[in-house]
Amino acid sequence: MVASGDGTRMKVHWLRTLVLVAAVGVLPAMGVAQTSDQTTRGLQLSPAQRQTVYQSVSKTQKNNAAPIGFRPAVGSVVPKGIDLAPLPDTLGEMIPEARGYEVAMVEKQILLVDPRSKVVVALMTGE
Repeated sequence: MVASGDGTRMKVHWLRTLVLVAAVGVLPAMGVAQTSDQTTRGLQLSPAQRQTVYQSVSKTQKNNAAPIGFRPAVGSVVPKGIDLAPLPDTLGEMIPEARGYEVAMVEKQILLVDPRSKVVVALMTGE
């Protein structure tokens, strides 16, 4: 036989579990999973936006040589040793969807990088 106190504890346990399961199901819909989706799909910029970023950043960033084994590509993790800088404020104002990212120049390609994960979300060339 279960005492009434044990039944209440069991109900509370199941209620907590239900709330946790519901929260896990709702968080992606609220945009919490956006960062991982962003890094696998990349940041969608128009050709004009890409050209603007390339022209601005290529004038101010030093050109890093790609470390052995690193090939710049959307979704790749930028290794230590590559100099990352915040996206200039003027570019963030012109291209709001790029705000908060970092930039680097590697092998004359501009990388737009998620500052937390260090994953490349966009890659721009001078072409």
